[in-house]
Amino acid sequence: MYSKIYRMKSKTTFSMNRGSMAFFFGMLFCFTSLSGQNTQDTILAYFNLLEKVPQEKLYLHLDKPFYGAGEKIWFKGYLVNSVTHQDNTQSNFIITELVNRSDSIVERKKIRRDSLGFHNAFTLPPTLPAGDYYLRGYSNWMLNQEPEFFYSRNLKIGNSIDNTIVSTIEYQQEDESHYTARVRFTSNTQEAFGNTTIRYRTIENGKIKDKGKRKTDESGLISISLPVLKPIAARQIEVEFDDPQYIYKRTFYLPSFTKDFDVKFFPEGGALLTVAHQNIAFKAQGSDGFSTEIEGFLFDAKGDTLTAFRSEHDGMGVFTLNPIAGNSYYVIAKSSDGITKRFDLPAAEEKGIALSMTHYKKEIRYEIQKTEATQWPQKLFLIAHTRGKLAILQPVSADRTFGRMNDSLFNAGITHFMLIDQQGNALSERLVFVPDRNPHQWQILADKPTYGKREKVSLQISAKDDNGTPVEGSFSVSITDRRSIQPDSLADNILSNLLLTSDLKGYVENPGYYVLQQDLRTLRTIDFLMMTHGWRRHHIQNVLTSPSLNLTNYMEKGQTISGRIKGFFGGNAKKGPICILAPKQNIVATTTTDDKGEFIVNTSFRDSTTFLVQARTKRGFAGVDIVIDAPQYPVASPKSPFHDGTSTSFMEDYLLNTRDQYYMEGGMRVYNLKEVVVTGSRKKASSESIYTGGINTYTIEGDRLEGFGAQTAFDAVSRLPGVSVTNGNEIHIRNNPEQPVIVIDDVVYEDDNDILTMIQTSDMSSLSLLRGADAAILGSRGSAGAIVITLKDGKDLPARPAQGIITCTPLGYSDSVEFYQPTYDTPEKKNDQRSDLRSTIYWNPSLQLNADGKATIEYYTPDSTAPEDIIIEGVDKNGKICRTIQTINKK
Repeated sequence: MYSKIYRMKSKTTFSMNRGSMAFFFGMLFCFTSLSGQNTQDTILAYFNLLEKVPQEKLYLHLDKPFYGAGEKIWFKGYLVNSVTHQDNTQSNFIITELVNRSDSIVERKKIRRDSLGFHNAFTLPPTLPAGDYYLRGYSNWMLNQEPEFFYSRNLKIGNSIDNTIVSTIEYQQEDESHYTARVRFTSNTQEAFGNTTIRYRTIENGKIKDKGKRKTDESGLISISLPVLKPIAARQIEVEFDDPQYIYKRTFYLPSFTKDFDVKFFPEGGALLTVAHQNIAFKAQGSDGFSTEIEGFLFDAKGDTLTAFRSEHDGMGVFTLNPIAGNSYYVIAKSSDGITKRFDLPAAEEKGIALSMTHYKKEIRYEIQKTEATQWPQKLFLIAHTRGKLAILQPVSADRTFGRMNDSLFNAGITHFMLIDQQGNALSERLVFVPDRNPHQWQILADKPTYGKREKVSLQISAKDDNGTPVEGSFSVSITDRRSIQPDSLADNILSNLLLTSDLKGYVENPGYYVLQQDLRTLRTIDFLMMTHGWRRHHIQNVLTSPSLNLTNYMEKGQTISGRIKGFFGGNAKKGPICILAPKQNIVATTTTDDKGEFIVNTSFRDSTTFLVQARTKRGFAGVDIVIDAPQYPVASPKSPFHDGTSTSFMEDYLLNTRDQYYMEGGMRVYNLKEVVVTGSRKKASSESIYTGGINTYTIEGDRLEGFGAQTAFDAVSRLPGVSVTNGNEIHIRNNPEQPVIVIDDVVYEDDNDILTMIQTSDMSSLSLLRGADAAILGSRGSAGAIVITLKDGKDLPARPAQGIITCTPLGYSDSVEFYQPTYDTPEKKNDQRSDLRSTIYWNPSLQLNADGKATIEYYTPDSTAPEDIIIEGVDKNGKICRTIQTINKK
C-alpha cells in the first residue's frame, strides 16, 4: 500500500522546545492568581506579561523602488523585537514571497540567518509579465498574529525584454454606466497583428462575467463591451491568442471608472458623546482605494449650518462639535472631482467618557469629559503604552480631569492611551505618535568632490548618537543612479514602517511623509492619522484579564521534517523506525514514532532538496502510509491598493536601460535570442492536450513554467490562480468542495493527487487549469475542474516507490547570493566598449561599523553622469531606527 498525504499541522518547520511554550502558559497562570489583588498591581502584571512574550516584526530594505524583468530584487531583512525593536529575535528563518496582483505566489523563498543577518535576492525571469506585484515577508512565529502585520510592499515591475508581442488598452465611455475596452496588439516593431483571433474573459471577484472571441482588425484592435461591474470589486480582462503559432496571454486590471467617494467619521475617544465639545476626525476615500480631498458643511437635524470643514492632508481632517441629546447631524461634502454627497454622523450617546488629547511641539495635553448622565467611576486610571511597554499608570480623579506631559516620556512610535475603570474595561482610547527627537548623526564623506565614468569612489561613513558615542548595530547600504532611479521620499521606509505602519492595520497612504520632518504641520497631519486609523497591533479589551495569546506556531530556530505513520488498518504505527535520506546532500537521519505514530527530525537543508522517507512498523512491516506535515502558508492578500495607469516615460527609459544591461550581462545566449526576435520568429506552441484550448483554460508553459519557482507538479498546481490546498494535499478550484480530476498526457487519474508529487516541473511541457464548460469535456468527472499536464517528449511518469517509502521536497533555505560589482582598475577594463548601465551601483546588506562607528566602502561608477543617491537603513544595538540619504555628484 502506498500513500503520501500532506496535512496542516502547527508543529511543522519549527524547533522551539515545548518547555518554552509551557513557560508562557505558566506566566498566564501566575497572572490569573494576581487578578484578585489591587487594580494597579494587576495592570502592571498584565503589561509585564505582554512585554515578556516575544513578538517579532519584519522589515525588508530593498535596493530600489521598482524593477524590470531580468533584474534582481536585492533585500536585507530586519527581524526585530516588536516591543524594543532590538535585533534579538530567536527565529533563524524568514519567508519572503513575490506575489502578483491576482494573489498568486510567483516565488517563495526561505531565508536563513547567517553572520550578515537575513539577506538574499529574487531573480526576475526575463519572461515575467509586466505589472503590479507585492513583496511579503514574515517569520513562522509571526503567523501567530494577523497577516495585516506582515511586511508588505507594492512593486511595479516592467518588461522590455519579452516584448515580441505588445498589447495596450484604453477605455471608451458609451453612456453613464457602460464602457468599451479597446485592446491593440502589435509587435515590438509596431507591426499590427491583424486578422488574429483573440479569446477574452471579463472577471469580477474571481467570477467570469463575460467571455468570447474577437478577431483583430487591420490595426490589431479588438473592442470588448464591458458588463456593468461593481466599482469596488477586483475586476480584470484576460486576453489570449487563439492561434497555434503564437503564444501570448495578458491580464489587464480595470480601473475604477466611477469617481464616487466615501467619508468615514471618527469621534475622538471612540464614541460620539453629548459633551461640551468633541473633535470629529474624518477620512475621505475614492472608489479606487486612495484618498480624495473634500470640503463641506456640517448641519443639524433642522438643516442649520454649524460649521464648514475641509480635508487638510490625504483626505483627512477634523472639526469640532457640541453634540446635543436628541439631535442628529449630517454633512454635505464635495469631492475634488465635483461630486456632492450627504453623509450622516453616528448618533450621539448620552452615557460615556471621552479622552481628548493635543500634541503640540513636545507637549502632550489630555482632557477627560463625561456626559451629564454618566457617573464618575469608582476608580479611573489613565494608562499609556508604546508597543506593549507600559509608560504611564496614573489614577485620575473627578476634580483633576486634565493634565500635560512631555513626549520624552515615551519611546518613538505609536503610544496608546486608555482610560480604564476598576473592572479593567477600556472606556476611551486615543493613539498619539511620538517622533524620534534625537536621531543618530550620520556623515558620509567622499574622497573627491565629483567623479567621472568608471571612476573609483571611496566613501568614509561614520555614525554617532546625540551624545557623540559611536553607533553599533546592523545596517545596509544601497547606492542608485538618479538617471534611472529617483528615490520616493513618500514611500514606506524603515522609519515609517517600524515606527508607524507595522503597528497599524489597514493602508497608510504616503507613509514616508510622516517621518520626513518634525514641523508643526507634520505633527498635526500625523495626528489625523492616529484618529482615523484606530486598528492597532495591541487590541486591549480588559487589563484585568490575561492577554489573549494565540501561540499555535513555534519559533523556527532550525529546520525539521515531521509527520505521522499509519498502519495497514489506518491506526497509528507506534514505535516505528523512520529513516530520512537525501543522498545528494549527504543527509541521513533516523528516529522512531511516538505513541501517536508521530515523528519529527531536526535537520538542515537547502531549497530543492528531495528526501527519501522510509518507515516501518515496530515489527518491520512495510505496508504503512507516511503522512508528511505540510507547512501552513497564509493566504496572500495585498495591504495596499495598486495605482492604475500607464507607465511614465521615466519608467520606459529605465526599462530600456534594464534590457540593454541584461543583454550585456547575458552574453551570446541572450544576443542569439534577441536575433530570433528581430527576424520575426515567434514562439511555437508546444504540443497540447486534447482537453485544453478552451476559453476557461489557464495554461502556463515554457519559460513561464520554468520560472514558476516550483519543484514538483503539486507545488506548481498549488500556486495557480484560484487554487487552494486544504488538509495537506486536497486541491480545490475556486473553493469547490470537490477535487478536480488529474489528466497527464491525456490519461485521466481520479482521486490520485499523490501522482503530482512524483512529477518534477522540469519534466513538464505545460500545465493547464480547466474550469467550467472547458472541464465538461471530461463529463461528470470534470464537475470540479481539471488539472491537465503535458510531459516533455521522452519523459514518462516515474515509477511509484515501494511500500513504506515516499519522497518529499519541502521548502528549504535559499543559498545566499552576492551582489556583483565591476572593477575598472586597468586601462583595458576602463576602455571596454560594453556599456555599464547599472541602476543599482552598490548594494551591501551588512555595513560593518568599527568600534569608532566608522566604515569605508568602495565601488566604481557606471557610465552615467547623473548623481548617485546613497541610502543607509538599519537598527542599532539598542533598537533605535536609523535612516540617512545623501547624494554623490558626478561630472
